[in-house]
Amino acid sequence: MTGMNSTPESCTYKRNPKAIFTDLDGETALFQSETCDYLILNSTGSEIWQLLKSPLTANEICDKLTDAYEVDPANCRSEVDAFLSIAIEKEVIQS
Repeated sequence: MTGMNSTPESCTYKRNPKAIFTDLDGETALFQSETCDYLILNSTGSEIWQLLKSPLTANEICDKLTDAYEVDPANCRSEVDAFLSIAIEKEVIQS
């Protein structure tokens, strides 16, 4: 999916079980044990990570975020797609 601006509508995302995570004062630190990639998520990324306790589509993630926060749906989708693209590349989530 590298280079794509949006994620497929029916694709479901979930945490990669090989990703180790911890909370650091409201932000999530992720370590992918096979690739040795390390990420510190901001509050938005941390919220998406929390939502991915259960598999969700990008639309479901956006619905939950727009219900919980005052955010423009189009901007939300753009940010979610960007997060998912990086997280898949770093192998901390799976589709």
